[in-house]
Amino acid sequence: MTLALIFSVSLGVLIAALWAIGAREQCFAISKGSGPHWFIAIRGQPGALKPHVSERWRSRADFGLIGVPPEDAYWRHFIIASGGDPARLPIDLGTAEDAYIARISLRRPPALLFGVLKTLVGLRILTKPEGPIVQDAQTLSFRGDVMPSAASIARLLAQPQNYAPAMVNFLAYHKDAQYRTSAPGISGRRAYLRYGVVAMRTVYRTGGHLLFTGRVLDVLREASAGPGVGRWDDVAAMRYPNPPAILSMEHAPDYHAALDDRDAGLERTIVIATTPGI
Repeated sequence: MTLALIFSVSLGVLIAALWAIGAREQCFAISKGSGPHWFIAIRGQPGALKPHVSERWRSRADFGLIGVPPEDAYWRHFIIASGGDPARLPIDLGTAEDAYIARISLRRPPALLFGVLKTLVGLRILTKPEGPIVQDAQTLSFRGDVMPSAASIARLLAQPQNYAPAMVNFLAYHKDAQYRTSAPGISGRRAYLRYGVVAMRTVYRTGGHLLFTGRVLDVLREASAGPGVGRWDDVAAMRYPNPPAILSMEHAPDYHAALDDRDAGLERTIVIATTPGI
């Protein structure tokens, strides 16, 4: 066997192994299923999913972190579902007081990317951000409306150390990115994507992982009140291993720098801490 062939085989085995590691990420299981995919937010108690609609993921809202008071997350349940008629509601609203129901396009980043990330973290080439826990993010030099309040941080840190929240994000972008010191001529979505690439890498450094990210295609039921009212462009969720992990991200220099892209791209957002599987 020639050296070139040995190298090619070894490289192929390595790529296959990394792909297999990445393919085990929960985001791939959540994005399975034929037919339309749905993001469902419910205030109150929902009814059953309609025939031919399958639940892919469910989470219970615990408290608001950004854009929502910590004492009232407004929403109670979040569901990702697939299947059914794209022109009809995928769920019986039952006794729900309010609902936001959107047909979404779930993105599936390359499994190889996750495999590389998880391997680099496992080998401690990418290490956890280190530094004191941020107690009041409003004192940082970034937009206060897209940072958690001191009350929200206190609520987060008051949770048990084994609390592993899924942070559900509603995202609306500026048409054109609104940078403070320059005008690079890109869209708000593009600016936020720049931030998102760094944010996902930093989440994995903390021991967290991506659950889903989806682009809103159609809204079949708009929220009638509360923080969910209005236009949303994307929805997403990341899960973290514990409360301090979320607040450690600011100590990663590349993440800190990317917050300028986040601030420029976002028109508004709400982030809600949830417990998956309930």
